[in-house]
Amino acid sequence: MVVGNLSLIAHIYHQTLSQSASIVSVFAWTYAIATPLLALSTNRFNKRSLFLTLLAVFLAGTLLSAFTPSLPIFLFSRVMTASVAGLMESLMSVIAYQLATTDQQRSMLVAWIYTGLSIASVVGNPLGTFIANLWRWQDAFIMVAIITVLATVVATNLIPKDLVNEPASFKEQLVLFSDRRIQLAIVFAICSAGMIFGYYTYIHSLIHQTLGFSLTALSLVLLLLGVLDVLANQLSGRLAAKNGMKRLRPFYVLDLVLLALF
Repeated sequence: MVVGNLSLIAHIYHQTLSQSASIVSVFAWTYAIATPLLALSTNRFNKRSLFLTLLAVFLAGTLLSAFTPSLPIFLFSRVMTASVAGLMESLMSVIAYQLATTDQQRSMLVAWIYTGLSIASVVGNPLGTFIANLWRWQDAFIMVAIITVLATVVATNLIPKDLVNEPASFKEQLVLFSDRRIQLAIVFAICSAGMIFGYYTYIHSLIHQTLGFSLTALSLVLLLLGVLDVLANQLSGRLAAKNGMKRLRPFYVLDLVLLALF
């Protein structure tokens, strides 16, 4: 909702586009710092109850974003949502891992989780931009709040109450970071996030102002990006189930070439 409407948000708070980019930075930094800390400190809690609590906090932050009177409060609302968004994403993967019975099923379930996030981008990003241009950018956040309520109802009914809980101490969890594969995965995630947040922060102005596409065409371009994202997530799930890391190497090379051309 923010990246698609950053210029509108900047205008209402009397900020330049560069100054308003701090809204994305605040979300990203909070997401990056809070997610591992919360994951380490909440692993003793019941996963279902924790997930529903996180959804409630996310809902409160989204509503605050929709009705905030000033930029500082808006930034605070983004901190609220960012502090729980990453942990919700992690919890979904853990719950999927516990519900799956085979490695292949686990790979595909995780792929479907990220496909769900991509579908949200496919529908949410252009729809949020459309709503903001039709009414107000605040109405896009109200839409997210309504979807969050629906997601909470669905999660309440679908997530089992008897999920296995295997608490571990801080030390036992931190040992994971000594694994070279975990270290490489973290580096991959940092580089990918840096690339994605970099161009998504300014993608609205790049497509509309620099490249000269109309606002209607902008929504279609964002929709196309989202569709490709969905397809890529499904492909990644199939690759992960069949010696994924080795088969991903040519895709990383292709990524480098495409980004260099971009």
